[in-house]
Amino acid sequence: MASVNLDFEQAGELKIGQVGIANLRIRTLDVARLVQEMRERVARAPKLFGRAAVILDFGGLSQAPDLETARALLHGLRDAGVLPVALAYGTSDIEALSEQLGLPLLAKFRAQYEKIDGGAA
Repeated sequence: MASVNLDFEQAGELKIGQVGIANLRIRTLDVARLVQEMRERVARAPKLFGRAAVILDFGGLSQAPDLETARALLHGLRDAGVLPVALAYGTSDIEALSEQLGLPLLAKFRAQYEKIDGGAA
């Protein structure tokens, strides 16, 4: 008679927690300038920025970039030494862009930029 080994343990445990991750808030959509600035950051602090995961936040722009420009930025940032891993939550255009790029959309990631009202001083 064959022995059946019943293993009810999952092979992987999924946890959702906070991690320290770099966030690039794009204020001016100048791909060459953004890539050069990142290249300089990586050169100055390679242990901090080299191969660092980076969230791209287009919330500082009046409109979402087109797909070609966003792809050029992703490629340039990778060449500069960082790894774009997601887009920050934004408009429906940003959501569509994240799908086109094959990157996840991190909901409410931009909350750190929201001004905290500490009351009257």
